[in-house]
Amino acid sequence: MAKNSFFCIDGHTCGNPVRLVAGGGPLLKGSTMMERRAHFLAEYDWIRTGLMFEPRGHDVMSGSILYPPTREDCDIAILFIETSGCLPMCGHGTIGTVTFAVEHGLIKPKTPGMLRLDTPAGVVVAEYSQVGDYVEEVRITNVPSFLYAEALTVECPGLGEISVDVAYGGNFYAIVEPQKNYRDMADHSAGDLIAWS
Repeated sequence: MAKNSFFCIDGHTCGNPVRLVAGGGPLLKGSTMMERRAHFLAEYDWIRTGLMFEPRGHDVMSGSILYPPTREDCDIAILFIETSGCLPMCGHGTIGTVTFAVEHGLIKPKTPGMLRLDTPAGVVVAEYSQVGDYVEEVRITNVPSFLYAEALTVECPGLGEISVDVAYGGNFYAIVEPQKNYRDMADHSAGDLIAWS
C-alpha cells in the first residue's frame, strides 16, 4: 500500500477553517492554473477528499495548495480545495492562505505588504498588514465580476419554477430574489437550501 505525507497548516479565517497544504502536493502539468486544476481533478482528487472530508476534515473545510506561479507577474500560485470541489477562486481560502503563508515564511513577496496570486480564476491581488510576525488584516482584489445571465427559469424540486440571475466573481453564483415560489430564505431549512444548490 502506498503512503503519502502532506505538511499542512490549519487555522481559521473569521472562525471558518482553512487547511494550507504547504508540502507534499503533487506536481501538476499545465501552463496555466486552470490547466493545473484540471490535471489535479483528473488524477489527484483523492488528495482533496482525503484532506477535506472526515476523519481529517469536515463539511465546511476549505483548503489550498501552494505552487510556483505559471505567470511571471505573480508571487505564488494557489489551488483551492474544499468539500464541494476544486474551486477556481475562494476569498475565504485566499485570506487564510495569505495569512498562514506570510506568518510561516512560505512566501517571499516581491512587494512588501502585497502578493499577486496566480489562481485558476486569474490574478488576485492580496494586500496585507503585518504587526511583528502576525498578519493583522488581508484585503483582496478579486478577478472582474459580471452578470452572466439574467432571468433564467429553473425547475427546482419542492419549489417549482423559479427565476435566477447568474453572476461571476471567480466562481459562478445563482442569485435568487423573492418571488412567487420563493419568498425568503427564512421560510426554508438549511437542508432544503443545500439540496437545492
